Amino acid sequence: MSDIPEFVRFALPERVRKDIEDAASKQKRVEEIRLHCSRRATLTSAGRNIPTSAVLTRQEIDRTLTRLCEGSVYAFRDTIAEGYIGLRGGVRVGVCGRAALSGGKICGVYDIDTLVIRIPHPSPPLGSEIAELIRKNELTSGVLIYSPPGVGKTTLLRSLAKILASGDRAVRVSVIDTRGELGYSLGDANLCIDMLSGYPKHIGISIAARTLSPQVIICDEIGSRAESDAICEAQGCGVPLIATAHASSVRELLGRSGMGMLHKSGCFSAYIGIRRSGEFGLSYDICKREDADRAFL
Repeated sequence: MSDIPEFVRFALPERVRKDIEDAASKQKRVEEIRLHCSRRATLTSAGRNIPTSAVLTRQEIDRTLTRLCEGSVYAFRDTIAEGYIGLRGGVRVGVCGRAALSGGKICGVYDIDTLVIRIPHPSPPLGSEIAELIRKNELTSGVLIYSPPGVGKTTLLRSLAKILASGDRAVRVSVIDTRGELGYSLGDANLCIDMLSGYPKHIGISIAARTLSPQVIICDEIGSRAESDAICEAQGCGVPLIATAHASSVRELLGRSGMGMLHKSGCFSAYIGIRRSGEFGLSYDICKREDADRAFL
């Protein structure tokens, strides 16, 4: 379990820790630990789901969450209501259980029965082709990267941020890190990066475009109408966006009202589908804006 942070390891119930360690020791890299009440825990490595022999009780799930939160689950109540907690080192924990509603909105979660612990890893040198596409367009329009969940969109964004913000050709990059994941491994003093941590995406995009004079904004998992409006505003300020979204095809992606609006507004010059290549590499399917017009709209 050398690639799993120690604080995550010691948050696991001692009774099942060895079972999870044994399963993890057989993998080159653990991307997720999924803990379930009354069901076997699983690990995710290179996109594969590996079952373990560990079965946790709800009390053990609760204790694990408390340890991950360093004894103060209450401090994370707002993000738990949104389905996650963000921890040090870029670790994100997905949380689900029984929702408590007030005025049609989730105000809390109880009877928690699943924790999905997502483990970040240093970004491999991915995305040089995409960075060159952005530069070729002279930083006038962005790109939207899509794939189903768990393929590697966040890892790719980190790598792109490094490539664009470093070296003799460095540009000013603003990273909107709403859930504390993108900032992992972007602490190099030589990077020309402004990190907006914890900002809601639409607010962070707007603030960056209006106050930080970035040449590129990077943001993970867009989708809401408020985010689409903020992206159009940034594009109107002359700032392109590199963003990601969940989708399995360009047709599916542009079939959503918010994405269709962004396309018609000319915010993205290309749509890039990614898929795994080998255990930890990626390959790309690039669809330029004009091709999307002809084929899908």
